[in-house]
Amino acid sequence: MLKTERYSAFQPIEQVIKLFYDRFKVERAAFQHYLSSATPTLSTAQQDQWASLLLNRLMFTYFLQKQGFLNRDLLYLTHQLQATRQRTGPDTFYVAFLNPLFHQGLGSSVLTPEAINLFGQIPCLGGSLFAFHDLDYHCSTLAIPDRAFEQLFTFFDLYRWHVDEPVDLEKSLLTPDILGYIFEQYINQQQMGAYYTREDVTTYIASNTIIPALFDGLARLYPAVFGSNSPIWQLLQQHPERYIYDILLEQSYLPDETPREYKLRLQAVQTLQEQLHAGRITTIDAVISANLQISRFALDALQTLDNPAILLTCYQHLTKLSILDPTCGSGAFLLAAVRVLLPLYEACLEKLAATTTNQLPHHRYHILKTIITHNLYGVDIMEEAIEICKLHLFLRLLAQAERLEDIEPLPIIDHHILVGNTLLELQDFTVHCSLGLPPTSISPQAQWQYSFQHILAQGGFSVIIGNPPYVEYSNHTFPYALKHFSTNSCANLYTCVVERSRQLLSSRGRHGMILPLAAFATRNMQPFLRAFLRWFPVSWLSFYHFRPSMLFSGGKVASIPTAIYLAKPEGQEQRYSTRLLKWAHEQRPWLFARLTYHAITAPDDPLNLHYYPKFSHAVEDTILKKLLLHQPVSTYISRTPNANTMFYRTAGGLYWKVFVNFPWPYASTSNKQCFFLPDYHRDVFVALFNSSLFWWY
Repeated sequence: MLKTERYSAFQPIEQVIKLFYDRFKVERAAFQHYLSSATPTLSTAQQDQWASLLLNRLMFTYFLQKQGFLNRDLLYLTHQLQATRQRTGPDTFYVAFLNPLFHQGLGSSVLTPEAINLFGQIPCLGGSLFAFHDLDYHCSTLAIPDRAFEQLFTFFDLYRWHVDEPVDLEKSLLTPDILGYIFEQYINQQQMGAYYTREDVTTYIASNTIIPALFDGLARLYPAVFGSNSPIWQLLQQHPERYIYDILLEQSYLPDETPREYKLRLQAVQTLQEQLHAGRITTIDAVISANLQISRFALDALQTLDNPAILLTCYQHLTKLSILDPTCGSGAFLLAAVRVLLPLYEACLEKLAATTTNQLPHHRYHILKTIITHNLYGVDIMEEAIEICKLHLFLRLLAQAERLEDIEPLPIIDHHILVGNTLLELQDFTVHCSLGLPPTSISPQAQWQYSFQHILAQGGFSVIIGNPPYVEYSNHTFPYALKHFSTNSCANLYTCVVERSRQLLSSRGRHGMILPLAAFATRNMQPFLRAFLRWFPVSWLSFYHFRPSMLFSGGKVASIPTAIYLAKPEGQEQRYSTRLLKWAHEQRPWLFARLTYHAITAPDDPLNLHYYPKFSHAVEDTILKKLLLHQPVSTYISRTPNANTMFYRTAGGLYWKVFVNFPWPYASTSNKQCFFLPDYHRDVFVALFNSSLFWWY
C-alpha cells in the first residue's frame, strides 16, 4: 500500500486551526468583556472594533516577541506587565506601557532615548497597524484590568508562534496563516458570504494564472526563447516524469481508489507521457490543460537562460506583474501569490548573479519587499480584513530577518491594500492623476479606484484572482446599489465581482476564481454564464461536490458544491472541463494533482443554456454531440397516466440518484413519478438517469 505520510499535511493543520479557534472564541469574549467594562461610553460595535484592533496588534507583537525581536526577550510582554505593575501600580499596563509601545515604539520611525529606556531594543516598524486609529483617541487613557492581559498571554503562551512556513506541523504551532482562518471564521459567514479558502485552492489558482501571465508577456518579447517553437518545451519532452505529479505515477493503489479508478489513472498517465515524449505540449495553455507541475516547469525554464539581457527582462517583467484580489479578505490569495512569485524571483536573480556583474538585491527579505510593494493589490469592504491582510504580509516579510538589527521599517502599502467596495461605479480619475491632485469628492469606499489608476491607465491588471462573497443581492434590502452590471438579474454579489474583474483585467491578463457550482448549472445564473462565455473565450473549469468532503472549511454553512475557473479574455475559443469531483478527506492532499481536463467542442444545448458540461473522459464530448441530435426526454413523456412509469425523488439525493422502475413503498411529498409513451420503455430512461450522464448537469 502507498505510504501517505507525505500527503497528509492537511490533517494536522486542520487540528491546529480547530483547537486554536475554539479556544480563541472563548478568550476573545473574555477579553472583550474586560474592555467593555472599561469603555462604557462606546457603542457595542465600537467595543467590538476596538477589541479586534487590540488583538491584531497583540498577536502581531507576539510573533515579534517569540522571534526574539523585542529586547531579545521571549516573554517580553509578560515581563513588562509585571514591571509596569511594580513601577506605576496595578491596572496601568495599557496606559503606561502597551499603548506607548504601539505608537511611540513599534509604530515610530526612530526611537528616542526615553523610548529606548522604556522599551529596550525593539524595531521601528512604522506602518498602518500601529498608526493612531480614531478609537485610540477615545481609549488611550482607559484603565484596562491587568487581568485581561494576563489571561490572554496565558492562552497565547500555550502555542509556539512561528512567523515562517514550518516544515513540520504540530498541535501547539501557530502561524500567520491561522490568523486568516480566525478572521474568516469569526465574521458571520452566512451574512458576509466569506469562506476560508485553503492553501491548496489558492495555490492552484495563483500558480495557473500568474505563471501563464508571466510566460505570455515573455513570449511576446522573446518568441524565440518562450514561444511555442522555443527550446524550453524540450524540457517536457526530455524529462516528462519530472512534470507529472508523483502521486499520478504511483504504481500502487491510492487510498480508497477503486480498481476502475486505478486503471483509468494509469491509462491517463500513459497517454500524458506519450504526449510529452512526442513534443505535443508547446504552450503554457497546454501545460494547464495537461495539469502538469507548472511551477516546476517555470523554474526549470528560467534555469535554462544564460543571456543577461533576457534574464534582466524576466526580472523586470516579474516586477511589473500586477496581481489583484478584489475581495481579498485576510489575504489568502495574495499570500498564495507570494508563494508562487518568490521562487521565480529567486531563480531569476540567482541566474543574473551568475552571468553578470550588475548585481541586484537577492536576499529573500528584499525580494519579498519587492513583491509586496510592486506586485500585490487588494481591496475589501471590511476594515479588519484589510488590517489582517497587511499583518499577514508584514509577518511574512519579518520572517526573513534573522536578527533584530536586520529589521527595516515596514513598507507603506496603504495604496496597494486598502478598504473599499469593488462594486461601486467606476470613475475616471485620469485628470486628477495627471495633475497630481487628490480626488475631492470621492468616498472612502471608492478610494481604491484612484489608487489603482496607474494600473488601469496601462490597460488593467495582469492577474485577478480570489474568492468573491456568495451573498444574495436585492435592491430593496442591500445597503448599497449595484449599478451598470449586466449580471444584476442573477441576484448574487459574486456574479458582479466577476463582471467587475473582467472590467479591471488587462485584455492580455489571466483570471481565476472559485465560485458556487450553481454559477454554471442553474437557470437563474444563465445571464452570468452567457456573459462569462463572451468575456473569456479560453477557460478551464473544474467542479467539486461537497459530499463526502468539501473544499471549504466551516461546517454546514460551507457545504456547497463549487467550481474553480481559470480564464483569459483573448485567444481562439477553447474550453476545458473536469467531471464533478467527489473525494474522501484522506484524498484531499492530491485532489488538484489528479485534475483531468477534457476539451469541450460540443455545441450548446439550446434547451439548457444554463448548462456547462462536466466531463470525466474525452469520449463524453462525442456522446454529448450525439445526444444533442435527438429529441429531449420531454418528447417521450405521456400526459396520460399508465403503467410505463418511472419513479423518482426530489430530495435525499446527495449521495445517490433515485430513479427507479417500481413504486415507492412509503409515502412522501418528495416521491414523484412520470409516464412515458407506450412505444418507449421506461427502463431505458431509468437507466439513462441513473448513468453517470446525470452528473454532467
